[in-house]
Amino acid sequence: MTQQPHCPVDHHAAEVAAERLPGPLRRGIYFSVGSVSVVMGVIGIFVPLWPTTCFLLLAGWAFARSSPRAERWLYENRLFGRYLSDYRERGVISPRVRLTSVSVLWLFMAVTIVLLSRVWVAALLLLVATAVTVHLYSLPTAPREPARG
Repeated sequence: MTQQPHCPVDHHAAEVAAERLPGPLRRGIYFSVGSVSVVMGVIGIFVPLWPTTCFLLLAGWAFARSSPRAERWLYENRLFGRYLSDYRERGVISPRVRLTSVSVLWLFMAVTIVLLSRVWVAALLLLVATAVTVHLYSLPTAPREPARG
């Protein structure tokens, strides 16, 4: 596995180091990382500019190494499971999720700008919101596949 040029973490070395830990300790650490990541991801649902998907993907990675039950809960969660699965399995975001995300982002940005009423804060928030919007609209979209059952 090669290290990504923009990532300062040597993932292979981290995996090798983790494999040296006793099984129960290793699973406990992975489970803790997954649990904290879920909390951080849920915070991101409500706090603009706080990442959500990356924390939830990290939680899935950690739970896959510690608890199949927790991993299953994450991907079957009614709040974000299907969106997370779409992103992980197909690399897509649904048009509805994108529209909702952008709408909530701009709503919270507008409220923050009005409450803080500082020109430099407004300029910075508008720049960040624009960048996030461009990023979300750069992601491929696909409609959800029909439910099987």
